[in-house]
Amino acid sequence: MQASVSKSSSAQPPAATELASELLALWRHVIGFGGPDGGAFEIFEQLDLTLTQVKALSALSGRELTVKELAERLGLSLPGASRAVDALVARELLHRREDPDDRRQKRLRCTESGHDALRRLDEARLAGIAAFAAALPAAQCKRLSAALRPILDDPPERA
Repeated sequence: MQASVSKSSSAQPPAATELASELLALWRHVIGFGGPDGGAFEIFEQLDLTLTQVKALSALSGRELTVKELAERLGLSLPGASRAVDALVARELLHRREDPDDRRQKRLRCTESGHDALRRLDEARLAGIAAFAAALPAAQCKRLSAALRPILDDPPERA
């Protein structure tokens, strides 16, 4: 499968751009193993969540942020982040409270229901990845694991 990378990657060295294209092709292949009767896309529909809402839940998993910090982390406008937060609070997937140091700020965190939604998505994603891994010959599986281990042991910092 051939994949293309957007113009935003044109500032990357050719090797990084090529790797990005290969990783995108791999990702598309792995996603295909989620199957039509399951997978993360079906869970998205069942949960009735937008991609922005899932990104917000993920960003707040294990940490508390203000609406402004969330907007900056996700690259959203403040009104866009506020709309996503309002919807998640209304569905009791997020909890919003006043910041004790600055009452103008609202602090956000996932509720147990929010964590459950993320768990369901992760389980569906993992099932697709497991199906992909099970389809690999043992030698390829071993090589892929060996290639991933150093990256996972010491992941690069997020820019």
